[in-house]
Amino acid sequence: MKTAHTDYHNIRAVRTLIADDSPFMLKALSKILALEGIFTLVATATDGSQAVRHALTIKPELILMDVHMPHLNGIEATRYIKQFRNPPLVIIVSSDDTPDSRALAKRAGADGFVTKSGDIHAQLKTIFRKLFGAGHEPDPVQ
Repeated sequence: MKTAHTDYHNIRAVRTLIADDSPFMLKALSKILALEGIFTLVATATDGSQAVRHALTIKPELILMDVHMPHLNGIEATRYIKQFRNPPLVIIVSSDDTPDSRALAKRAGADGFVTKSGDIHAQLKTIFRKLFGAGHEPDPVQ
């Protein structure tokens, strides 16, 4: 019998986009994805408009999306992206941990929400387990 841990680490690599205007956060989130071992970083974006364009052209399966970015904030970018046919999963990564911020993310269609003020890796790991954990059947490699 497979355990949740086994299922989690035996799925194929999840194509991932990171959207954040902070070079520090881009690097930190990239490291977290590498440590998890089930993600392939396919692109980064430093503003919301670029995130939407990358989501259309590169077609990631997961986006880690900052809220406060130039040109288009992460909430609006998520709202646009979630209107695509077969949209990717979007996890909002925010320094704003207010109930209003969480509610805005949920209304925009976000699949998860983590705060930059806490242990980002632990928070993401919890969401990854919910999204990709036990019972997840890997898609066939195309």
